[in-house]
Amino acid sequence: MSMDARSGSIACAVDVFRRSDKAQTAEMINQHLRWWRGREDNLVSWTSSLLFALVYIFHLHANTGDGSNFEDIFLCVADTHKFPDHVFIRDMDLVEAFQDEDEDLRDFGQLRQRYYFGEYLTQGALKIEGRCKIVSAQRMVESGLYRIRPEFENFANWARQERPPGANTVGELRASFECDKEQRQGVSRDGLEAALAVGQLFDAPWRLPMAASLVALAGPRTDDDAILMSLAFRTRTSRDADEPDTERGNCSLPDTKFDGDYLLPEVNEYKDIMSSIYQDYYLREFKEHLGSAEAALRNVIASTLNPAFMTHENSETQPSFSSVDVSRENILNRLSTVSMLSSGLEKRLRTKDVDCL
Repeated sequence: MSMDARSGSIACAVDVFRRSDKAQTAEMINQHLRWWRGREDNLVSWTSSLLFALVYIFHLHANTGDGSNFEDIFLCVADTHKFPDHVFIRDMDLVEAFQDEDEDLRDFGQLRQRYYFGEYLTQGALKIEGRCKIVSAQRMVESGLYRIRPEFENFANWARQERPPGANTVGELRASFECDKEQRQGVSRDGLEAALAVGQLFDAPWRLPMAASLVALAGPRTDDDAILMSLAFRTRTSRDADEPDTERGNCSLPDTKFDGDYLLPEVNEYKDIMSSIYQDYYLREFKEHLGSAEAALRNVIASTLNPAFMTHENSETQPSFSSVDVSRENILNRLSTVSMLSSGLEKRLRTKDVDCL
């Protein structure tokens, strides 16, 4: 809920693009994005970067202007699919729309090229019930947050100060994403288990994306197989045996909104993990279906070797029903189709072009 909405200001009902005083609106946007207090503010900030959100938790904890305990700081994860279009607007899109009205706002846009955190904005009071999951920082800490990135425990001990670390700290943590492949460190078993445990706090359908996001924070990985096996096992044990694995099936890139670019390496890592989860899930599904098809085909072949069938097949007596020839032709056509589909599938899998399957 925005400051204007909490105070009951009539301005909270006016869309940012419909305000008559453009200069005043630009000033409000600039003050909000810089975390300055102004006389009005109808904006609420969200972020697509879990890394930034977690650092901000420690920032609030150490800030003398806030100083909240971890049990009083909450992480809210929203499913943006459940909101109407245009409810969330990217900060840079809003800056671009109003930068000609305020020089400070234009300067802020340049600053975002170095300090970008995937920020999105909403207005007024957003109805989030049934569209999100909220978990306290304390519960995440108790479930093993510090084991994912050891730096987090150091952040928890920051001295109380007026301007605790924030943006620069995110930049320092992102340095781990810039190493060469040869220098990459695998996620420890302990860190992976901690990510799964913290993700479990958010329940379905948020727990798998959250676990993937937390694994992504550890930086570039070399042990994707261990990650995929752990995530598959965790989702399998969290549902009934005959229940479909919709959590992994919903990791499809077209069905998931991503905000990844070169300025958000941790989000790009998350995107890669989600893509791997989706491909691993469907390749295993393909294997099961192909196994069933192979078994059925083997049964058909075995039937053609049955002595009774071979006796009729080799008989010199001509069948009196033309439907036998029709059936034989239908089978040959079906086999031709199966062969063509098999060849096409094999070609696409060999080129790893599974995204379009």
